[in-house]
Amino acid sequence: MEDYDIVIIGSGIAGSLLAYKLSDKHFKIIILEAGAQRNDERTAMSIEFASAVNKSPGSPFKNSMNYLQTPDNTDKSLNEYYDQLNSPDEYKSTYEKLAGGTTWHWLGNVPRLVPNDFKIKTLYGVGEDWPITYNDLEKWYCEVEREIGVSGDHEEWNDLLGGHRSQPFPMNKIWQSYSDGLIKNAIDGITIEDKVIHVLSTPQARNSQLYDGRPSCAGNSSCVPICPIQAKYDATVHLKKAIKNGVEFREKTIVFKLEQDEEGKIANVHFKNWDNEVKTIKSKIVILAAHAIESSILLLNSNLANSSKTVGKYLMDHLQGYGLGLSKTQMFPFRGPPTTSGIDVFRDSDLRKQSAPFRISLGNDAWGRAESPQKTIQDTIDKKIFGIQLRTTIEDKITRQFRFSYSTEVLPDENNYVTLGTPDVKFGIPRPKINFKVDEYTKKGFEYAWTVMEAIFIKMNLESYTIFKDRNKYSGAGHIMGTTRMGNNPGNSVVNKSCKSHDIKNLYIIGPSVFPTGGTANPTLTVAALTLRLADELKNIFELNNI
Repeated sequence: MEDYDIVIIGSGIAGSLLAYKLSDKHFKIIILEAGAQRNDERTAMSIEFASAVNKSPGSPFKNSMNYLQTPDNTDKSLNEYYDQLNSPDEYKSTYEKLAGGTTWHWLGNVPRLVPNDFKIKTLYGVGEDWPITYNDLEKWYCEVEREIGVSGDHEEWNDLLGGHRSQPFPMNKIWQSYSDGLIKNAIDGITIEDKVIHVLSTPQARNSQLYDGRPSCAGNSSCVPICPIQAKYDATVHLKKAIKNGVEFREKTIVFKLEQDEEGKIANVHFKNWDNEVKTIKSKIVILAAHAIESSILLLNSNLANSSKTVGKYLMDHLQGYGLGLSKTQMFPFRGPPTTSGIDVFRDSDLRKQSAPFRISLGNDAWGRAESPQKTIQDTIDKKIFGIQLRTTIEDKITRQFRFSYSTEVLPDENNYVTLGTPDVKFGIPRPKINFKVDEYTKKGFEYAWTVMEAIFIKMNLESYTIFKDRNKYSGAGHIMGTTRMGNNPGNSVVNKSCKSHDIKNLYIIGPSVFPTGGTANPTLTVAALTLRLADELKNIFELNNI
């Protein structure tokens, strides 16, 4: 049986970054990835996305048989992968099973959590406190921004909502879109709901200049689901670096069970390849980095690390809604990434005692998913408009469209959970069974966001605007969090503040699954900061124990 010092399950940003950071210690490390490696097919995948009739986050990754079924590439509905037909509300966020993980199709926005996000129970009487603070992560935030390459404006973000920055961003900000400039000129400095509005450039893991051998952003505007030139960071960057440093990488390897030895440590890691052959390897240290839903499914299927009975529980996301504007002047969307700016002032206040905070993103993709350009074209044709008038009508409308979206906090709730569902047909591994309900706290956040957006739209003196005011309609942000949360109390958490299992001393869990709460920031930067912090702690442990 093959024997390793460290086995890492999952090759997303957490698994790949950790492997790279530990690889300089000459440990025998292996990464096990359920999906396939597609590093050198970026152009072909971009063409596949461009030619897809029904575009989705998974459409670039579905050629031939070189993909594994995920929530992103189901052909019929999300419930083809998730088992949630009896759930009160639908859980709508998805992910990739692919070398590099979901960073293939992420947007690339990387704001930090703000200091108060770590202590909302103490400050506002809701949710849960983290066992660490913003200051515990601050230096790791800086290091991650250097590692993955973040473009941002230090002056705008330093001390925003109390979030001190000890170092500048490694690159200047991504230029803000033309439409963002028009919006900024119209609303910057106005007061809404006792808050002064400022349109800030959004920190992004996207190159504004040549960085780490990758080109600067060329404004292809297809960041979700694929950057055709890899100006946007994805985890294959650090996966390649880890492999170059001697880390073994095994694709198409689906881990389905972890087994303890007589000492209570995890010794055996059982997996299947895509041909359904069962194999086993041994490891001194096991790092579970398979994202929130898959990590909890593996632990539940192994009946491990669950003395707290909280594995799979406290599933969260950032639920989103939209507002669409039609300006009297041309906004010229699609010049650059889908979003380059946002409004962050509503992310923290005493209102968190009774309603969810939110972050507003300014869309640079016309009316986005609410009405794609294809739909605008079809609607115009349906009105029997043809020829030159068709072209001028479409051009006039699309060039004046813009979108606002809001992302709201979802509090941890033990009744929002992932558990074992029916086995999938091909591999016999349990599907994720999900129970999810949107609570009043989040719905009140929706309503507050509507009020803010409407006040902004009125101030802009638009030709028209639409805000979707239905408390029961929302979209998922793709920010899947919770399920193996960290905490000081082994009775209500799965890992400690170092991401080490309370129950099993050689098991560590990294990724958004360890988040006690979600705040309103895209989670990837915080995931990576926790990963670098863990890498440093593991190095110290190994040195002290002469491993």
